[in-house]
Amino acid sequence: MQTATLGDFFSSPNVILIFLAILTCIANIIIGVNILPKDKREKGYKLHKNVFRLVLVWYGFFLVVNHYRLGNGFWEYFVLFYFLAVIPWSRKINVTLHAIITSLGAVMLVGVIAFRLL
Repeated sequence: MQTATLGDFFSSPNVILIFLAILTCIANIIIGVNILPKDKREKGYKLHKNVFRLVLVWYGFFLVVNHYRLGNGFWEYFVLFYFLAVIPWSRKINVTLHAIITSLGAVMLVGVIAFRLL
């Protein structure tokens, strides 16, 4: 997708959806760090889980829109697999490892826009 101006780039619906997924993922990382103390964990866990689901919804919408505009490649589906399998799996191992793996997922979302859409 080659655009002439930044206005054209940011008006594309797939770019808006991936930005929403990135921003929601960053917000979810902040929520996760906020509920790290044990006294806040029970209250914030439901919010953390629902915001993670919102990230998946935004990314799913992005995949659908991108499929019809540009087509999805291996990288887009790998990031989807990472969010569906690796991040929930890491939660069961260690909280710190989960935070690192989730941050890597946010970087992968940025990679989707950097390598595929630009």
